[in-house]
Amino acid sequence: MNNPASFFRTSGQSHSRNTKRRMRSTILIECRSMAAPKIERLSPTEELAHIMAVYGGDGVDRIYSLLTETFNVLQSRSQMLLSLITITLTITGFSGPQIAASSLVSRVSITFGLVFVLGSALILMTGPLQLKWSTQIKAANTDEKLLTLIRVRNYRTRRYHLAAICLIIGLVGYVSSLVSFLLTG
Repeated sequence: MNNPASFFRTSGQSHSRNTKRRMRSTILIECRSMAAPKIERLSPTEELAHIMAVYGGDGVDRIYSLLTETFNVLQSRSQMLLSLITITLTITGFSGPQIAASSLVSRVSITFGLVFVLGSALILMTGPLQLKWSTQIKAANTDEKLLTLIRVRNYRTRRYHLAAICLIIGLVGYVSSLVSFLLTG
């Protein structure tokens, strides 16, 4: 049964029930084995211990670089979301009044979308895009500083995810208003 085409017989031959069951169970097993592995979430303390084990106790400069690089990733992804927000708001400025004037559903949908898109921008500005230098964080020792960086990164990551969800909800509102506009003319 190495050949995928052997699962399907076109010559009119029929499979016995047992053969069909085996094929279904083989397919199910293969599908289950393709599922994403469950990822264990570590607490900041556990994560720092894991990173220390990987890089060793003498690799503090590399660990610090690794953590500051995660802030760069958050920054660039947040800028991408902010670009989508800007495009959405620009489109609203040009065509929003015409869409809102078409019907009550369009007006409510575009307002709903606008609130969530602006909320997303606010979350980004107060979270991942908040400017604070990692060198400004003062701690009792190096481990405490690295632990604080992990906690700040985790906070900003949660804010990023919240902003992305708000943006998606807002875009659903915008698309709904556009669909309503196209249907009602």
